[in-house]
Amino acid sequence: MEIKTFAVERWMNTYENDAVYNLAETDAKPFTLDELLSLGDKDELIKELLKIKIGYNPTTGRQELREVISSFYRETKPENILITTGAIEADFLVTNVLVKPGDTVIVQFPAYQALYSTAEARGANVKYWKMDIDKGYEPDIDELKRLIDKNTKLIVLNIPHNPTGAVISEDQLKTILSWAEEGDFWVLCDEVYHDFVLYPNVIPPHGRSLSRKAISVGSMSKSYGLSGLRLGWIAGPEDIVNACWEWKDYTSISNSPINDFLATFALKNTDKVMERNLSIARENLEFFLKWLKEHEDYFDYVKPKAGVLMFPRLKNIALSSEKLCEELYERYKLLMVPGECFEMPGFLRIGFGNDCDMFKTGLSIFSQFLKSQ
Repeated sequence: MEIKTFAVERWMNTYENDAVYNLAETDAKPFTLDELLSLGDKDELIKELLKIKIGYNPTTGRQELREVISSFYRETKPENILITTGAIEADFLVTNVLVKPGDTVIVQFPAYQALYSTAEARGANVKYWKMDIDKGYEPDIDELKRLIDKNTKLIVLNIPHNPTGAVISEDQLKTILSWAEEGDFWVLCDEVYHDFVLYPNVIPPHGRSLSRKAISVGSMSKSYGLSGLRLGWIAGPEDIVNACWEWKDYTSISNSPINDFLATFALKNTDKVMERNLSIARENLEFFLKWLKEHEDYFDYVKPKAGVLMFPRLKNIALSSEKLCEELYERYKLLMVPGECFEMPGFLRIGFGNDCDMFKTGLSIFSQFLKSQ
């Protein structure tokens, strides 16, 4: 199986560690361990942490963690949950279990590359369901229906969507899932931004809660600001979960018992975690929208409905998006992701979930750069 170089991950690894101003981050501002444990009885939590044996964890994940996660979905038991090393392993396992050469896989696009390159490597015929900035990044499910053929095995959705901030509505999702039930194919719902509810009544229920043909994927990274735990999960039918478990024995085997413990604690305190993360994101988004209005000569953009990402299109700038990002990094150690990493040259992916002071300073530096062009 040959697979493409993972463009955005190579870009981030090249520049992220030495960046001073990170406008490329896709997660909520990372918690420190002290900050996370302070959401509960820190002294008691530290005592529990110190008792953990640093050995192999159960390969499916600890029972308590699977119970907590299963409670997020309708008609879902711990047996329907598999703990993975981040959402990326979850997506990788599901694709390898479901997709065979010649199958049609339809992917919401632009997309995080893991959502389509694995299917391509499996020999699938991958079709792109494109989100168009000139149509406000609004999902057109009539266009999606035209892409479905007799060989369709899997539709891959990202709800909310990375990198555009678009959201498939509940009615649209139910319609797509009804097609899956009628056509006997699967819908993979990557829902890593599900709790990033910037505005009320925008994000639909989890796919897993709506249909037997939906498989939901979650993660501690994006919404929760705990990417360093490297912990995600699959929620789906027990036979699919077990088949993914068979593959997982050859990839990561199990996750860290320490990370399992911390994830369980965080997920039992999602209200506190998300109160902090949404406060940061909303403050940054308000500032960002004002900044974009002041710089509208340089960008076409769509206000995100959820999540912490925007995907504006450049205009009136002589540089390519990749060259622009390279110069910003070389001059100012300011990191952004060019559209080339998403096969979309001329665009930028900008994240607004990180530290507020750093975000505002980074945009100020970007302003100086634009004025110098």
